[in-house]
Amino acid sequence: MSGRLLPCLILIWINCNVSSSGFTVMAKRMEINSRLTKPLHIAVSSGGAFDEEDGVDKKRSKLLPSLTGWYMNQMNNHEVATKCVSTGILAAVGDVCAQVLGDYMANGNILANGLDKIRIIAFFFDGSLCTGPLLHYVYKLYEHVYPINGGDDGKNKSGSLKKSGSLKRAFVHVLFDNYVMVVAYISLMMLSTALVEGRYKSIPHEFKFDLIPNIKASYKASALGLMWLQLISFYWLPINLRVLAVNFIDIIWVVVMSFVTHLHRH
Repeated sequence: MSGRLLPCLILIWINCNVSSSGFTVMAKRMEINSRLTKPLHIAVSSGGAFDEEDGVDKKRSKLLPSLTGWYMNQMNNHEVATKCVSTGILAAVGDVCAQVLGDYMANGNILANGLDKIRIIAFFFDGSLCTGPLLHYVYKLYEHVYPINGGDDGKNKSGSLKKSGSLKRAFVHVLFDNYVMVVAYISLMMLSTALVEGRYKSIPHEFKFDLIPNIKASYKASALGLMWLQLISFYWLPINLRVLAVNFIDIIWVVVMSFVTHLHRH
């Protein structure tokens, strides 16, 4: 009897040891898994890095609508002032680009001599106090004399936008603006920037020798693309947004005009 009992006890002891070691291994694996997954549970439950990134994306997505809403609110409450400040800021941006281009062409370096702050102020002055107000009232005059949408807000009886005839009217506006009124724009730009830069003694000389080259340069820039962008904006946008659209387009125009104007001014 004892001979049979001893092997049974040995088998039971071996089985218990194997089972306990298996449970130990499983427990260790569960502990390691819990340690690895604990940060993930904490991040999810506490709104960690994933929620922060989502929050940043949401803030960025709301930034443009917020700025647009703020700008439109300013347009409704202070239309002329908003247009003037916008024109001045974008004209200053155009002159900065012109200075960068001029330094690169002259020296092969970008801003080797730094920015001419007086020039930037001069173009801001011209945009905010001369060109900006002029654009506002001239565009209203265009629309009063020859409405792009025929004087009926561009809508037909069904309430949908009407396109027939408006493209031709918009083209007339843009053509007159780029090839007739541009003489006034350039003259004001040359006069106001020369005054702010302290070069009032050279004004007669500049008008005698530089006005016509500036007008020709503007004509070329318009024909090569600027007037067609303006045509699109006049065709699609309401009158209160046309000045802003033209300001963005005119960044390129200011680059050309500032560069040409200051070729001989130095």
